[in-house]
Amino acid sequence: MPWWFWILLWTVLALATLLFLVLAGIRLFRGFMALAGDVGEAMDAVGTAMGADADPREYPAVADRMPSGVAALFQDPDTARELREDGKLRRITARRDARVQRKYRRGQPQRVADLELF
Repeated sequence: MPWWFWILLWTVLALATLLFLVLAGIRLFRGFMALAGDVGEAMDAVGTAMGADADPREYPAVADRMPSGVAALFQDPDTARELREDGKLRRITARRDARVQRKYRRGQPQRVADLELF
């Protein structure tokens, strides 16, 4: 085979490879741009769904905390137990009241146990 055939063959192969890479790059770029458009639409949908509430949120008052650290070490065990039980009851009641109010605002059915009918 003549020498010019080998030069022609390798030139055609290199150009075919270059053409393939360019076409693959264009397809990849178009796919990425379509993906970016879909992500933008999804972010807009999430942004509108997560808009601010019409009424501001009301958080319950922070309950008094039990003594901690060194003060808790030298506290009478009966007093500490009583304070713990009282705080526990206050937290349970606050959670129940918040749950009842939240369900009332949303128009959801209430639990009978939450209404303290019995």
